[in-house]
Amino acid sequence: MSEAYKRGCNAYIYHNGHRLMMSHSYEHSGGYHEVASNTMVLSLKKNEPVWIGTTTGTYCYGFPATGFSGWKL
Repeated sequence: MSEAYKRGCNAYIYHNGHRLMMSHSYEHSGGYHEVASNTMVLSLKKNEPVWIGTTTGTYCYGFPATGFSGWKL
């Protein structure tokens, strides 16, 4: 979720040091929070790292509005 009255939020999913997917939300005007979501299925081996991150200059609203979850299939 982007912060109100700020620039957009770019959130990325990383796996083994590689950027795999991006979600982008942008506050257009009026102070409203914009939201974005994305879903992906990723085959993982035991102890392979997966994380989310943002780029410098983006304004993402933190807890509890931004989250990351995974499931074992």
